[in-house]
Amino acid sequence: MQRFKSFFFKILNGMATGIVVALIPNAMLGELFKYLAQYHDIFNVLLQFLLIFQFSASIIIGTLVGHQFKMNGPQSAIIGGAAFIGSGAVKFTEQGAALNGIGDLINILLTIALSVLIIQLIGNRLGTLNLVFLPILAGILPGIIGSLTLPYVKMITGSLGQLIHHFTTLNPLLMCVLICVSYSLLMATPISLVAIATVINLSGLGSGAANLGIAACCYTFIVGSWLVNDKGVNTTLVIGAAKMMMPAYFKNPIIMLPLALNGIVGGLMAYYMGIQGTPMSAGFGYTGLVGPLNALPTMEGNVLLKLLLAYLIVPLPAAILFHYLLRKLVPQYKDEIYRFTPEV
Repeated sequence: MQRFKSFFFKILNGMATGIVVALIPNAMLGELFKYLAQYHDIFNVLLQFLLIFQFSASIIIGTLVGHQFKMNGPQSAIIGGAAFIGSGAVKFTEQGAALNGIGDLINILLTIALSVLIIQLIGNRLGTLNLVFLPILAGILPGIIGSLTLPYVKMITGSLGQLIHHFTTLNPLLMCVLICVSYSLLMATPISLVAIATVINLSGLGSGAANLGIAACCYTFIVGSWLVNDKGVNTTLVIGAAKMMMPAYFKNPIIMLPLALNGIVGGLMAYYMGIQGTPMSAGFGYTGLVGPLNALPTMEGNVLLKLLLAYLIVPLPAAILFHYLLRKLVPQYKDEIYRFTPEV
């Protein structure tokens, strides 16, 4: 059991770091370059480069997982190649190959796990022939198996999407709270919340609640992490990369408690401040100001004050308060559960 846990968390650590490396550049600069593109075409080109780098997420994740397992360069690259195939990010059409986002993170995890197991099983048994046969056995083969499991893995996202869609049929206040709590609980997992939002066409208050759920998750980890992690980790969390905390979240499910509480606050803010959004903006939170900027066109009254109340003035102090109370009231809840340890 201990070996399985060690294996699983090494993969999670590599995934968490890889997601941050691949997605943060576009998260930080994407919206800025979109805005500046109206003044000069160079920013359109720069935006395309950001997207190209983001599309390589599966390869980066696989390579960094290999690093977690102390594998050499070719082995790590092979894992990255397997992850790229199994991610489902490449679609073949009559016009040729086309990239379709970064792929399914859960399927990337499964494909990587299989690739790592094959490399560990083969070891150095093939000697110098490793360079010839390992790309096929540990790269192409797991990638093919990953492509076969992809439709079934996507059912997980589909099922969650149906649950979120059901929430949209409820009373608007209840809907906002349930969607916000759900997105807060799911943000720091391999599940793509943007994919869920686009599949079910989540818009209006539902989209706004989803974004505030992401913000609630980010604030939970920012507050918890502040005293136990270095400034690099904390800065990354402030930017909005809560998925990097997947290992801490899976090791310490008690974190679900503040995530749910902060999600309730976010849902109330979405409803009372009238925060809305689109299917394409849901799931980004405040990263790159995607959530606030997409809420602007539908808001009335003192828009800036409402956005500040919903995204900062209310949820951040609430996260600090809940963190303090839980430390006092729940023995298992400690600052240490938020420690980020990328190296093993």
